[in-house]
Amino acid sequence: MTKEMLEAKEAIREVIDQFSNLECEVDAQAKFFTEDTHIMVHMNGALAMDIHGVNEMVKQFSAFTSSVKASHHMNGQQVITVNGDKAQDVHYCRAALLVEQDGQEIISDNYIRYVDQLVFKNGAWRIAERDQYFVMTESRPVKK
Repeated sequence: MTKEMLEAKEAIREVIDQFSNLECEVDAQAKFFTEDTHIMVHMNGALAMDIHGVNEMVKQFSAFTSSVKASHHMNGQQVITVNGDKAQDVHYCRAALLVEQDGQEIISDNYIRYVDQLVFKNGAWRIAERDQYFVMTESRPVKK
């Protein structure tokens, strides 16, 4: 593996981890996507969201996260394949979201697999396409 390949993989890891570290700060997360990004969100085996463009992503993700009181994201396994100025990143994430439903705090625990297609443009890696699969989701009341 060349030095350039290692540097590209590290830069892509940074994109993925910085996106997750921002948790629900959708406006800040937008910088990690291309303007014409395409995002497909799959839940229960079906396509739940089909988003075209970063502006639409901000709109839909902001609506989705507006009721989130707190969140925690933890990335796990990750495989990155780089081919010139294009790359694929497959990684797993556990995202716990704290929301309020009917006056009760609920934890939504989500196990997600991301399949990202990235491009290197203007000196930075950006996500051009994301397939986001909610593999398992569990909701439970917060124990106090």
